[in-house]
Amino acid sequence: MTAIDWAVLALYTATVVALGVWAGRREEDTDDFFLAGRSMGWIPVAASSLATSLSALTFIGVPGAAFGGSFVYLQLGVGNFLGYYLLSRWFLPRFYELRVTTVYELLGHRFGLKSRTAASIFFMFSRVLASGVRLAGCAIAVSVFFGLGLKTAIVCIAAFALLYTVTGGIKAVIWTDMLQLALFVLGASASLIVIWNALPGGFSQFLYDGAAAGKFEVFRFSFDLADPKNFWSGNIFALVIGLAVGACDQDLAQRMLTCKNVGESKKAAWAAGIAPIFTSLLFLSVGASLFVYYQVFPDAAAAQLVADGRNDWIFPHFIVTALPAGLRGLLVAGLLAAAMSSLDSALNGLASTAFIDVYKPHWARGREVPDAEALRFSRGFVVAFAVILAVTAMIFGRQPSILWFGLQAMGWTYGGLLGLFLLAIFTEKPISETGNIAAMVSSVAVVLFFTKDLFPAATAARECVLRALSYLPLFPLGVKVIGWSLGIVIGTVWTYVVASYWPGGKARA
Repeated sequence: MTAIDWAVLALYTATVVALGVWAGRREEDTDDFFLAGRSMGWIPVAASSLATSLSALTFIGVPGAAFGGSFVYLQLGVGNFLGYYLLSRWFLPRFYELRVTTVYELLGHRFGLKSRTAASIFFMFSRVLASGVRLAGCAIAVSVFFGLGLKTAIVCIAAFALLYTVTGGIKAVIWTDMLQLALFVLGASASLIVIWNALPGGFSQFLYDGAAAGKFEVFRFSFDLADPKNFWSGNIFALVIGLAVGACDQDLAQRMLTCKNVGESKKAAWAAGIAPIFTSLLFLSVGASLFVYYQVFPDAAAAQLVADGRNDWIFPHFIVTALPAGLRGLLVAGLLAAAMSSLDSALNGLASTAFIDVYKPHWARGREVPDAEALRFSRGFVVAFAVILAVTAMIFGRQPSILWFGLQAMGWTYGGLLGLFLLAIFTEKPISETGNIAAMVSSVAVVLFFTKDLFPAATAARECVLRALSYLPLFPLGVKVIGWSLGIVIGTVWTYVVASYWPGGKARA
């Protein structure tokens, strides 16, 4: 890192912190802190949602996936857009009708406080796991750039995100995310230009050599249920996870609740659903370009990373060793922007859920909490979750492919949440709160049973179940394990069915 690189980073840091402080200068209550006074337009909300959904996993994980594989990740864009479209049709009108601060208040209206509290706790567990993996992904690159240990990098990133999030609230998150999205895209585009200019045959060589290596495979139309990367299971996963994070995950759903009205919110959802196709293409192109680059210019350190199965480290290694001064600083700033845009919103979403859905109904016992006390506790929750996310990142920071592991982690838990929300939207029958909780919690065990080899007895039992299911029409023969991409579907169906038929339900208004 040269003086120019450090100057670029210093400018980025100062701008983000100043923007965060400016955005939060007029906050008076939790409606401002968590919902920006319901005053935002669809463009900044869509940009912020896109920045959050991309994260450092996209910045290093997507190039790593293309470097070691192909463009199959791009096919998930179809299902993702459909998921956001269904969000705009099914859930956003109901959220705005009830004027909720967190999406779990919908469950309270439909089922009762127990279901609302259980779902909010389930979300907090899920989001800590997913965002911890995202934080680890960024820390991998930061540790390469600055020669830091992984744990030290994690602490530094968490502290930086905490600095402006605790001050500015969701408005700071949205406006800083817009800036960080621009850096994110600019840095990747600049990398492509540098790589293509370095290749003897330029862009044409990238296309020719990339095609020869099978890098441009986008669609995989096999019907193998054990393959999580084929078009069918991959897009079912993308549709369900897109709907789940938009409707059941306060981290992303909170952005949609800051819009002036439901019409603006729907526009934001449509834009946030289609834009990832283009950003994914950008970062997959970076990974494929790096593959061609290192074929032309062999690098011993890069070869060792590949031999160690650390494809996610390739792009950070290229940034450190091959980019010129100034541009290197821009790319490091872009990576930090990717991390901040996902971490800041996670902190705010977790804090809003802890305060609105746990603290107020249980510790404050429904009393009217003064604005000063509410802001103090809300900011305290932001600090607490920053520490928890840092610890989680340290635990999961050594996964061989941070992108696919992050997606798997979401698939384990989000089905349970989505099943409960679909039950709230599409049924009017009496539902047992005990059944809701039992169905949601047990869905994790069911998903792991079908998608992971937990222990020999569980594996044998799963094979027996799948053998029995093979007698059903259209169910494929010889399936011994379900790919993790279908796990979220299993969890959703399990929760919906079990909670629907659990005895002892009581009607609610």
